[in-house]
Amino acid sequence: MRARTCLAGVLGFGGMLALAGGSAAQGPPGGTPPPPPAPTAPAVRPTVAVFNMAAVMRDYGKAKYEVYQLNKRRAELSTKLVALRGEYTKKADEYQKQQVPQLKEEIGRRMVDLGRQIEDEDRQVSKALSDMATRIISSLYDEIKTVVDKTAEMNGYHIVFAYPDAATEEEMKAPWAKELKLKPPAAQPFYVARHVDMTGVVVQTLNAWYPAKDENGKPVDVSKLADPTPATPTNGPAPGPGTIPGKGP
Repeated sequence: MRARTCLAGVLGFGGMLALAGGSAAQGPPGGTPPPPPAPTAPAVRPTVAVFNMAAVMRDYGKAKYEVYQLNKRRAELSTKLVALRGEYTKKADEYQKQQVPQLKEEIGRRMVDLGRQIEDEDRQVSKALSDMATRIISSLYDEIKTVVDKTAEMNGYHIVFAYPDAATEEEMKAPWAKELKLKPPAAQPFYVARHVDMTGVVVQTLNAWYPAKDENGKPVDVSKLADPTPATPTNGPAPGPGTIPGKGP
């Protein structure tokens, strides 16, 4: 039904053009020649470019440093939480082994108190990391948007798509990368010609315009950053490509 309606609209518009053309061909009464046709703008072929957001997030030095700082902060904030959980585990073991009812009840009360402390501390840590991740994401977005907009203006691109995809040859063979293409969360081209992919230009410009700097404003060599995150139960699953740890989907 929708197709027929669209077709009817096209035919109707075409009919109007035909009638207008027929009237112009006949000319006005009295033999006056028709006025010259109005000039039309030349057809401009749209120019499209794309860039791989996952690859940008992987190779953008400042993004690496921000993630490093976030993981470092997580490790610092988790110190007290890890200690509380360790004490709770010991008390749970003591509770199981204790045979004296009075002592067992005392241990149970301490476990309840520890449980509340763990919940409060976990909530505070999660909120602090979420707030920090939100600020990082907002800042990185503004910088990437600035570079993409300026690059598009300089190259005459009409449309620029950001797409999530594997960033290396090894990742392209991974099942999760193939699944990502079958369940695209955003623009997902199956073919990208190299001459329209501006991922490299975006990464190079970001690293030039917004280099990673430490608290003193000195440049940071992100290739030498070590993972500060300890192997603790507070860490959760590893983030996917192009994501910020500590920030949900």
